Amino acid sequence: MAKIKSILFFFFFLFSTSFSAQVVDEVVQLDTIFETIKVIYKPINSSSYFTKKFGVFADDTSKIAIEKTFNVNGQNGIYKVYYPSGRLKVFTVFANNKINGEWTWYDEKGIILVKGTYQNGVKHGYWAYKNVRIYGRYKKGLKHKRWIRKDINEKKYISHYQKGVLVAGEGHDSDKMHLGVVKDTTKINKDTVQQEISQPNVLYEQAISLLTNNIVCKKAIKAHFGGTFKKTLAIKKYYKNDKFQFAISPSVLSLDNTIFYQQSSTGKMEIAIIDSILKTLPNSFDKQPINLIKTDQSLFLQSTKKTSPMVVYFGELNANLMRIDVVKYNESVEENSFLEKYTTANENQKFSILLYFDKNGVLKGAEYQKP
Repeated sequence: MAKIKSILFFFFFLFSTSFSAQVVDEVVQLDTIFETIKVIYKPINSSSYFTKKFGVFADDTSKIAIEKTFNVNGQNGIYKVYYPSGRLKVFTVFANNKINGEWTWYDEKGIILVKGTYQNGVKHGYWAYKNVRIYGRYKKGLKHKRWIRKDINEKKYISHYQKGVLVAGEGHDSDKMHLGVVKDTTKINKDTVQQEISQPNVLYEQAISLLTNNIVCKKAIKAHFGGTFKKTLAIKKYYKNDKFQFAISPSVLSLDNTIFYQQSSTGKMEIAIIDSILKTLPNSFDKQPINLIKTDQSLFLQSTKKTSPMVVYFGELNANLMRIDVVKYNESVEENSFLEKYTTANENQKFSILLYFDKNGVLKGAEYQKP
């Protein structure tokens, strides 16, 4: 009898272990895109009416990946998805197996990326795509009335929809996001990264506008080259009518993105899409020697002040990213000496900015070098 009990216990243990350790591919909805995570569901914890179902990460069963609530009518109640760090990723509520009410998507720092409301599984009400700065309302799943997009200079672009049909404005593809838009543990499909964007002059013009007019950019430059009260006052002379005065080097250089990859590794990045690209394609940004890519005299002609000791150098476009360096010299640079001056400048004289352009060549974000 004891032997039979031992055998039965062994098979019960084997069965329960294999059952509890079964890995499930759980599909998680992140607005209009879907992510698959591997989870293992724990034994069901039932109450008098509601049943909670917990899934843990398959590669770390000590951390909860997903939490669902059910009753006799199906999925009803709170629904949560977590990052491996333990931070909340998605929060919403189900009613009768459909999302009903507020739906929120957070990044790994707890910052809201997207927030909106559902009604019977359909978008209905106000939605804020904070990661791409687009805001508006849905009516029964269709964009309706006024939608607003803000660019990096805080300029507003207004579009009007009538039951999903664009009737005025540029239109906003807020509901056609890629995983790469979000700082996430999910990898970007390399095919979604545009390696080449035509008309580089258009890119340069947008970058020059950012340097000249953007408030955030101005503050970042002043903070980098300032520091002390005396230095901060000295930097002000490079601004006229609040516009940055700089010369532009005609030499386009091979500027690598190592400094920003290091910032990404230490969690110092602020622009989610740039952080995602760096994490996905790190080998594309290895440190390289400075080489001359091309000479473009039209760049120098676009200088806001050709004799300024502040000189801007453009790098080449790589995976939708372009690095530009602002270099502070003690005196203006002769037109044929830009490359030589750059290679002999020390790192304290340089301030790097990493720009992100979307597939249409539109400047969508800027990451600034941090101490």
